[in-house]
Amino acid sequence: MRNRLGLLYGILVVLLLAIGVWWVYFLSHEGRLYEEYRLQQLDSNRLHASFLIQADPAIATDPARRLGPSFPHLVFRRGADGWQALVDPAVVETIRDEARRKRNMIIAEGLVFLLALAAGSTILVLSVRSETRFKQARELFLAGATHELKTPLASLRLAAETLGRDDLRQEDRTRLRDNLVVDVTRLEGLVDELLAMSAESTVDGVRRERVDLVAASRHVLEDLERYRGDHEAEFAFRGDEGARILGSPQTFDLALRNLLLNAVRHCPAPVRVEVTVKRGGRWHRVSVRDDGPGIPRRLHEKVFECFYSGDGASPGAGLGLHLVRRNVAQLGGRVELDSDPGAGSNFTMILPAAGAG
Repeated sequence: MRNRLGLLYGILVVLLLAIGVWWVYFLSHEGRLYEEYRLQQLDSNRLHASFLIQADPAIATDPARRLGPSFPHLVFRRGADGWQALVDPAVVETIRDEARRKRNMIIAEGLVFLLALAAGSTILVLSVRSETRFKQARELFLAGATHELKTPLASLRLAAETLGRDDLRQEDRTRLRDNLVVDVTRLEGLVDELLAMSAESTVDGVRRERVDLVAASRHVLEDLERYRGDHEAEFAFRGDEGARILGSPQTFDLALRNLLLNAVRHCPAPVRVEVTVKRGGRWHRVSVRDDGPGIPRRLHEKVFECFYSGDGASPGAGLGLHLVRRNVAQLGGRVELDSDPGAGSNFTMILPAAGAG
């Protein structure tokens, strides 16, 4: 595909250069021909008038009166050899000015044409690139979603088939049932994330309202209380009252929830996660800090990519942080990451304040 785009760019550039060179040649040649043609017409009229003066004595007595109406661009002067027909210098200058105006007009039209062609070519190239990126993103999304869905489904099928064996011990049955619950929970979480990804086009229609960041954060922490206990995690919270934003509560809840789940999933148990809401004048900051292994700086941007899940050893489909960045952007803010290997990670959502009231 890149080779095709490169070929397309090359063809467009060659066409633009060829048209530009042809237009410059046409301007110089057409302008010169127009001026020469008009001057040759005047010279032909001068020769014709001179012949009439010499051939007709009646005209020779007063050529200006007799020939003036027919040859308005000539002047008649009496010399030592009689009357002479000459081209009016003012008319010659007028023709040259007209040729220059015509040349300038063609130049202006040519520039407009080239600009229109360049704009159209740019739009065409951008459209092709946009379509290519969309197809690549769609293929990546479908491939990643298919892969992530197959993993728990295969595990569920294997466990279900194993449970059907008559010689299976009771402790193995209990272990398989526990695995079934884990896989179903993972599958539910993946489906929720995929649904959140597919809902991106409908976010603009969500009603915006004032969201109390402290209350919303506490609600998310309470909702994850059971999950925290099952994974030996500890949540700590502190916040400045009065920190409010304008947006969708569900959008903020999903972003904070994914940050918390990401911290628990990618940190060895027991993990401590601190959630802080700091009120500001124009911007509020919601931070989620963990004491996990940290993230190398070279991966600080890559962890937000769709379906990126590190080395694959940690659970998750690699959608959580991508959804965090997308949801925070929908709220008008941005996400910052401060992390180093061995020093834990601190994700901060910087959100525009809604103001007092």
